[in-house]
Amino acid sequence: MEQYFVNSTISNNEFVLDDKEQFRHIITVLRHQVGDLIYLVDQNNQLFEATLTSIADKSAIFSVKKSLLPSTELPVKVTIACSLSKKDKIEWITQKATELGASEIIFFNSRYSIMTWKDNVVEKKLTRLNEIAKNAAQQSKRRLIPEVKYFKKFSDLLARDDDLKLLAYEESAKQGEVSQLAQSLSKSYDSILGVFGPEGGIAEEEADQLKDAGYLSVGLGPRILRAETAPLYLLSVISYNYELRMNEE
Repeated sequence: MEQYFVNSTISNNEFVLDDKEQFRHIITVLRHQVGDLIYLVDQNNQLFEATLTSIADKSAIFSVKKSLLPSTELPVKVTIACSLSKKDKIEWITQKATELGASEIIFFNSRYSIMTWKDNVVEKKLTRLNEIAKNAAQQSKRRLIPEVKYFKKFSDLLARDDDLKLLAYEESAKQGEVSQLAQSLSKSYDSILGVFGPEGGIAEEEADQLKDAGYLSVGLGPRILRAETAPLYLLSVISYNYELRMNEE
């Protein structure tokens, strides 16, 4: 069943959809009719079952009730921070990381970044990426839309105060380090941040700065992963550890 995010709080049993783009998509494009049922997520991340009751020229009225479906969000807030890469890879990371449960997605400049963003294009690019995140969140039935951010300064990563800060470092994988990630996820956290370098890897001096700032250097298995694959690997491991495995115990 389709799901949409609305920019308001649903506080009673009726909701008027008057957003032009959403009205056009739901009513004009998809041709929903009176009696059809969809899901709506409001600004408080609450999920509602919404039954279309009437259609006007520029608005649609829904009868709504709070859904009893369980949350689809990870039990821990996960942020992934990736060095800038090619446009298609950045968009792909945004879409797939959203589907896998990331709460926040950061792109940043590093020494070996494949590309840079000029100041006059940052807002446009973030608007595009946040729209991709929204669409992916709707498709995957998320309760929240991860925010996509841009760190112009590498030092912004050093100031983060997440409970667990991980650096996916190629040198750790080469050295056969396979236990640090599993050990670090043996505890419960409110927030986890994973940092990933570009195609050329993160510079040694940058890795040292992150380690000095409290990041743990971890390998992601014995194989060297592409820049766009590594953050998805970590999200999958976190999902297994805190969702699937925990539910089996």
